[in-house]
Amino acid sequence: MKKIVLFIKNFQKAAKVSEKLAALNAEIQFLGPNFDDVSDCSLAIIDLNESDFSNSDFLRKLNTNSNIFIVGYVSKVVKKSHDKFKYEGCNMILSNASILKNIERIAREALR
Repeated sequence: MKKIVLFIKNFQKAAKVSEKLAALNAEIQFLGPNFDDVSDCSLAIIDLNESDFSNSDFLRKLNTNSNIFIVGYVSKVVKKSHDKFKYEGCNMILSNASILKNIERIAREALR
């Protein structure tokens, strides 16, 4: 079974995202910034609006697992932050509104 890890502090957003992902028959875990190991996870979804998750140290630590597909979302995608997050290891950066609309399709592709 594929594993998806969510780094989302906002309870309502986390519930909506996990509800959309429930149909994918994957194990979903919620983790904080001090996670130990995600080597068995295939997909990470990160709230980049949170300073705990948008910093370079966190993203580098998460990116040490080369098999994980990292999707981040922010309130507004601007080129400067988009480029920074891509450089730090995010495979995809979406807006807050876009994450809920597209997460099922993105997750299916990432979990192949």
